[in-house]
Amino acid sequence: MSPSLPLLSGLMAVSLLAGLTKGVTGFGGALVMAPLFGLVLPSSQAAALIVLVNCAASLQGWRGWIRCAHWPTVLPLAAIALACTAVGVQLIASGRLPDLHRLIGLSVLAVTALHVLGWRWRHSGGASATLAAGAISGMMTALCGIGGVAAVYYFDGIRRAAASSAEPEQTAFLRANLLAYFMVLFFGAALILAWDGQVGWSQLSMSAWLVPAFAGGVLMGERIYGWLSPLWFQRIVAGLLFCAGMVALAG
Repeated sequence: MSPSLPLLSGLMAVSLLAGLTKGVTGFGGALVMAPLFGLVLPSSQAAALIVLVNCAASLQGWRGWIRCAHWPTVLPLAAIALACTAVGVQLIASGRLPDLHRLIGLSVLAVTALHVLGWRWRHSGGASATLAAGAISGMMTALCGIGGVAAVYYFDGIRRAAASSAEPEQTAFLRANLLAYFMVLFFGAALILAWDGQVGWSQLSMSAWLVPAFAGGVLMGERIYGWLSPLWFQRIVAGLLFCAGMVALAG
């Protein structure tokens, strides 16, 4: 596929906005890309581009968050999510996966409402919580590329359950865990898609144009994050979760 200049310019603008979102919150890049890329690209190509762009930029700014992330929590969740992503990709290719996106969308909207009302999923990061969050994140990654919703609630629940530090530090801890999680998830998802034959020269060449725009957005978002209060951070996260539910609901 040789994209026209208007198409490529539009995709770069979306990538810039997606990077800005990720730079501020630690997630949400794929959420911005999924519905807008899907308007002009086949779903399989849109999914591959989303994974490739996020994968290429996943280490950006690592000096600022890699030591803050709690890797014994991040890695098991990412491993479960990747296993479920691989299963979901195969089921989608075979046509045997039931139409789950509307159920997922309704569930995300319901939990987002509880989040806005002050409800939090408090847990200690045990096996049940990790399996549930990892499975949902992986299947949502395979279905519509927005696996961050479950990860947000999982890491936020651990943070709330073990909270003993100041709110800004807790916010930084949540953001660092999300950035670390998506670094592992998108690297693994890129390998899964390549193994499945869904990554070709056209996706690689197009992503080479989109990655700089995405990376520029991340840099801008990181600066904005430094100015945000914890309250506004939580408001932006809630807004993104609401958008994720709407995207999944629309399918």
